[in-house]
Amino acid sequence: MSLLPGTQFEGNSLVCAGKRAMAVATIACGLVVGSSSVTHAAGTAVVVPPAVVQTTWREPQLLTKDARPRFDAVKSIASEALIAIATFIEVPTNENFDTFQISRAALVTRVAARVNESRAAMLEAWSQASLKHQMALIAGLTTLGVGYEYGSDNPKKGLDCSGLVAYAWKQVGIALPLQSKRQWESSRNVEQKYALPGDVVWYPGHTMMYLGVGDAVLHSAREGLGVRLGYINWKEIPRVKFGNPEVSLLSVNRTAGVF
Repeated sequence: MSLLPGTQFEGNSLVCAGKRAMAVATIACGLVVGSSSVTHAAGTAVVVPPAVVQTTWREPQLLTKDARPRFDAVKSIASEALIAIATFIEVPTNENFDTFQISRAALVTRVAARVNESRAAMLEAWSQASLKHQMALIAGLTTLGVGYEYGSDNPKKGLDCSGLVAYAWKQVGIALPLQSKRQWESSRNVEQKYALPGDVVWYPGHTMMYLGVGDAVLHSAREGLGVRLGYINWKEIPRVKFGNPEVSLLSVNRTAGVF
C-alpha cells in the first residue's frame, strides 16, 4: 500500500453555486457569504445552510452544528504523515525517510496556511525536533474535528484539553497525567523561544500543543468546539508556560535510541 496516496487538495476548497453566492468578490477571496458548501474528497459538494455554518475570528472554517469540519484536509494529510513517520521509525531506510519528508512538507504547508504562519519557519522547526516530538504532534493533528469530552483521552469518545495532549504523547510511549497543570509540571520547563513542535503549552485552566512557530497551537478548545488549530489566548500570554514532555519525570515505556 502506498504511504502517500494522491492528496485531494481540492477536497477542502470552498464552492459557491450560482445565486447562492452573494458577492463575486468574496468567492475570489475564498470566503463564502450566505449559503455555503464544501467539496468532499469524492468531489461532490454538500450545501451547508447559513444557519449551521459557524466560524471564529481566529479560524474561519466551515463547521457543522457540533463544530466538526465537514472535511478537513489537514486531518487527512496528518494521517498519511503518521503512517510515513511510523514506517520510517520501524524501517529507517533512505526511501522511507524521503517519503516521510514529503508527507511532512505537505502537512506543514496546510497547517501553516491555516494559522497564517510562515511555511518555511514551521518546516524548519519541525525538522529540528526529535522524532518523538514530530510523531506526537502529527498524532494530535489526526484528531482535528474530534468533539470535546471532559476527562477523556479517547478520540473515539471525545477529548478535553489535557486528553488531547495525553493521547498524542501516549502514541510515542510517554504518559502524561490527565490534568492540565500537572502535564506542564511533569515536563521540563522551557522558554518559548526554545520550545519545540509538540511541546506542552499551559496557562491556568488550559493546556495545548505548540506548533513550533509564533503563538500557534493545536488544542481541544472547549465544549462545543473540540480539537482545532488556533492561537494562545492573547489575554493569557503573560501567564503561559512551555514544557518539554520528552524529559518528563512521569514518562513511561521510553524507547532507547534517537526515537
